[in-house]
Order: sequence, then structure tokens, then C-alpha cells
Amino acid sequence: MADVTRNFGPSTSQSSYGEAIGHAEDYSKIITNIDPNMTRFLSGFGKLENATQLHWFWTTEGLRPPQANAHLEKFDYTFDKVGGIRQLHNHQQHVYASGYITDAQIKAGKTYTPDELPRQKMNTSLNLARDIEYAILNNKLSRAENGATPAMTGGIQFFMNAEKQACTIATTGVVTTITSLSNTTAVDHGLRTGDFVYFVASTMPSEIKEDLVYYVREIANSTSTFQLYNTMEGAVEDIAADKVTLASAATVSNAMYLVKNNIVDLGGSSDVTLDDLNRACEMVKMRGGNASDAYMSTRKLRRFADIVNALATTNRKSGEKKMDMVTTTYISPAGIINAQAHPMYADNRIDLLDMQYWHLKYFDPVHPVKDLPKVGTYDTFALEGWFGVQATQPLASASIVNIKR
Repeated sequence: MADVTRNFGPSTSQSSYGEAIGHAEDYSKIITNIDPNMTRFLSGFGKLENATQLHWFWTTEGLRPPQANAHLEKFDYTFDKVGGIRQLHNHQQHVYASGYITDAQIKAGKTYTPDELPRQKMNTSLNLARDIEYAILNNKLSRAENGATPAMTGGIQFFMNAEKQACTIATTGVVTTITSLSNTTAVDHGLRTGDFVYFVASTMPSEIKEDLVYYVREIANSTSTFQLYNTMEGAVEDIAADKVTLASAATVSNAMYLVKNNIVDLGGSSDVTLDDLNRACEMVKMRGGNASDAYMSTRKLRRFADIVNALATTNRKSGEKKMDMVTTTYISPAGIINAQAHPMYADNRIDLLDMQYWHLKYFDPVHPVKDLPKVGTYDTFALEGWFGVQATQPLASASIVNIKR
């Protein structure tokens, strides 16, 4: 009797075709362990409770910035808005791998294995594991199935995509967030007094630096403007001396953006440096993360080793005859980076991940399709399943993108 039975009647869930009913053997643990060097994320990500929907949501929350909190002995209670809650989502992706072995091939004598069918099943499992790993790493989109295009789960690049908000800056240091460079309609910035931001621009005002943190003070009765300060204390307590002011306004023509997440974009014009790594670590540390695992291509790991070794050589004591070289670990001012080469990484990005916040969520764990009928002179086999990626707190990780090869 078939282990998995399928009812192709009307679906009551988000499935386009029908319901899967019955027990399916969980094969996901097997494919997780068969090739851990190639499938670092499939093997290293945590596993959450199975999803019940093909499109699922979760909330991520951060504490509000600290405020000046001193009140009179006698005062009336006031109530502030609560913030910091953000809802994230992703889609489940259906994966499938199969093969066949002819009766003649099964019966033919071999020197390398007594049975061809198990060997080919293992090879198919390896291939499926690598397909899932590729999706975890490279999928830039999260999309639902539309009948012609299959659903896709968003991977690391979906969550670690630069979130930039177009803006202008007045000479007074008041920032106005706008829809886009071509549409200057004001939009809600979603920031609170004490929050911090970074800026990027095609032409940066001389008073603003890309690698500096600037602090926000909300402006009363406005959700699209805020005042910039050089310190958190200045923003919280409205200290005039800490206000940022400019000699000339930063207009739309300067292509000015504030950066809301931890992305260092090198624009394809330069290779990664220690300063870039330090900036990424600082962004994470400022937001309470601990992104100690850095994943990159083998070429960029060589680059990482070179720049760390160069620093170690510079700092070596005069006359020292021997030095132990540690080329995969770097102690930055904002945390320790453990560099790891991943065979699927391109040379143009490095991801610094806080692994405790990255998980896999299965709707239907990968399993063999049971009781496939024999319809010819061959045996068939197949694996299928549904999986998705859940980044519980993307702001605890960082990425360096558009690195020059």
C-alpha cells in the first residue's frame, strides 16, 4: 500500500492542485548530512517546526533606543507608541529529483558496486542537497506560484539585500525621506529618536561620511523628517552643539540615500579591505548582533588571508623571529570574524551571518516518493519536498556586496 496518497480534488490550502495526505518518511536529515562541506547552510541552519502554509509570516522585534527618562513626583501618565516590530515573510519552494536504472544495468556485473540502484539514489540525493543549498544562498526573490512559474523561497540574498531610502538633507541637518529620486513625495521613515542611520550618495556632502553613524531625533508631527545628530545623547536630549549642519543642502540630484540595514556596497569598483570588514562588523554590533561567521568564495578567502596577514606583519614586534599566522580569523574592533570558504559563493560578495537567527522551515520534509509503478524495463526513484528559509533577525547579520573581482 502506498505510503503517500494524494487527493487531486479541490484544494483547501494555498496549493494550486491538490492535497497531500498521509505519512511521508522524513529524508531531510539524510540530505543534510551527506555533503556538509558543499552544503554548509543546509547542514548548519537550525530547523524550525514545520510550516502549515506555503506562504508564512513571522515578526522580528528590536528594543527602542534609550531615552532620557526622568519624571516629576506628581505627573499624569502618558502613553507612547510601541515600535520596533517588523513583519517578515517567505514562500515554500517545491524541490524534486528523480532517476531511473534499466533492468539490464541492475543485472550487469560490476567491479565498483554490487548494486547500481542504491548508488544512483545516493548521487541523486547529493544533487538535490546541492540544489537546495544553491537556493538558500542565491535566491534573490520570494515569490508565490502563479500556475506557470513555480514558487521560490527567498534565500540569504533576499534577506541581505540593501534597504535604501531616498532622502534629501537641508543645511540645518533635517533629513526628509522621499519615495524615490524621481518622485519626491514624502514617505514615513519608520525611525525613532535615538535610532541611527548611515548614508550613501553619488556626491556626498563634505560634512557627511559614508562610514559614520548618525543619530535621529524625530520632529514633532512629522513622520517623513528628522534631525541629524553626531551622538545618541545629542539626539535624545536635543543638544544643539551635537546637531549636524551642512554648508549646502544635499538635494535629490546628489542621489542621496539612508541605509536601513547592514549592507556595505563597494559598487564593483574596489576589492574588500579590512576597513570594509570593520564597517560591516560595526553595523551588526550597533544593532546588537554577533555576526562572527563570514562566508565567501575561495578567492576572497585568499584575499582575507592576505589582508589579515599584512596587518599581522605590520604589527609584529621588531626583532621577532617567529610569528604564528592565523589567516582565517580576524579580531575586528567590533567582534571576531571566522572566515569560511563556500564553493558556491561568487567573488562579488561576503556574508557575515549570526547563525543563531537563520533557520530552515519545511512544509513537507524531503522524502522518497513511495510505490512508484514499474511501467517498463527500468526501475524509477524520486525524492521531493517543500522547504523555506526563515531569517528571524536579518539585522543581526551583514553583507559586503558588489566587490570587485
